[in-house]
Amino acid sequence: MDKIKIISLLLLLGACSNPVHHKDSLITKLETDGATAVGYEISAEQYTTGIKKVPFGNTTNDTLFFIPERTSRIESFPCNKCHIVPLTKMAPTGGNEKKAHWQISLEHADREIMDCATCHNSDNMEYLQAQNHRSISFNNSYDVCRQCHSTQYSDWLGGAHGKNINVWLPPRLAKNCVDCHNPHSPGLEKRWPARLNTVKIQELDPR
Repeated sequence: MDKIKIISLLLLLGACSNPVHHKDSLITKLETDGATAVGYEISAEQYTTGIKKVPFGNTTNDTLFFIPERTSRIESFPCNKCHIVPLTKMAPTGGNEKKAHWQISLEHADREIMDCATCHNSDNMEYLQAQNHRSISFNNSYDVCRQCHSTQYSDWLGGAHGKNINVWLPPRLAKNCVDCHNPHSPGLEKRWPARLNTVKIQELDPR
């Protein structure tokens, strides 16, 4: 390995081990170049106007960003428009009419260990529920997902899994799990990468 590669590697390791806030680093760069930060809007707020946001915060590790608010985008919410009594007390109609939620097919986990009540609170349909029966808001549905998908949850916190909306500048706005995955059928369809795979093209057309 030549000296240039070694120096580049050391600089890269130094940058990774000493993370700097985007805003601070950009202001420092402007000052170093003799420019001024006055008049620069170093924020992602302009890109996220019109999106209802709810804060995500974890006091144990100082993680703080925003996710899109969920409940206003659920067509059938609030659930008590139909669920006026607990699910266990709802009597079957006995007719041939279409059942509620007929369009939902649960293809998430083995049906012997998972059903609707695994995630939905059958005593209060306005909330989801944790495995210990703690109520969870639909806005915080990631708390349900992380019970089984802990690795993906950790990656999501750091930005390695999921998708930021527009840019990384503060205030950071990241999509929630259910913004990309259908919770009833979370598997994503396989597809070609967005970038053209020239090797694959050569295999298909060796000319």
